[in-house]
Amino acid sequence: MSNPIDKPHDEPVCNLDYLLVNLGRNRAAAERLIRLFIDNHPQLTARLESAAAAGDVPALQDAVHDIRSSCVLFSAHQAVALARELEYALYNQRRGDGATDWVVRSAALVRALAQVCAELRRHLASTEN
Repeated sequence: MSNPIDKPHDEPVCNLDYLLVNLGRNRAAAERLIRLFIDNHPQLTARLESAAAAGDVPALQDAVHDIRSSCVLFSAHQAVALARELEYALYNQRRGDGATDWVVRSAALVRALAQVCAELRRHLASTEN
């Protein structure tokens, strides 16, 4: 059985038209935001993985919130949905609803972020040619 975030390369992970519309079709601003995401991707992933490994719920909440906010810009629906699921699990954890393996729970979001980053890199490469 395949993982739902393992999408074929022809199915977009992001909706960059949505980003362009919200930026008034300003391609330079869109490219700056794309580059900023790509540049920050390693730090976002590291923050998420570090907080998950430590079981640091407040740090996880901060990292997941930042990730979700970044992914919303690009209409990266799968990553946003996974971030929301993780935020809900974190909310339940803070209410005392049992222990969770945060490394396992956050792995799908890490993969989704990598897919977003890869698609954004492909987009930049296509605009530079």
